Amino acid sequence: MSFSGNGRKARVDGRREFPIHPGADTEAAFASVIADALRRDFGDTPAHVKHIARLTGANGRTVQNWLQAKNGPSGAGLVVLMRHSDEVTTAVLSLADRDGLCQNAATSSKVEELRKAILAVLPHLPET
Repeated sequence: MSFSGNGRKARVDGRREFPIHPGADTEAAFASVIADALRRDFGDTPAHVKHIARLTGANGRTVQNWLQAKNGPSGAGLVVLMRHSDEVTTAVLSLADRDGLCQNAATSSKVEELRKAILAVLPHLPET
């Protein structure tokens, strides 16, 4: 079978460049930010790689690729990492420009700790 000469031809003249996919920079930044967060929270020693692999159910080589920022975790792996790592959660919220959510969560956590402390002290206070 021969192809007709009328097919689509992709040509680029010298003045233009192929457009870069707009998500390319985001994907590279995502992998880098997640890698930094993982290293801050877990480190990158072989024992830590195995620990992260057990947490997420991912292959050890996959986790090494995450730590080297070659790839970022998939959605399911990312959710599991966010459950176990405050650094990853903060990084994801920061990438999504939702820093306020992270601050609100930290504030509500501190308020809850303060409430527990007050309730623990109340029985020991003298009545006036």
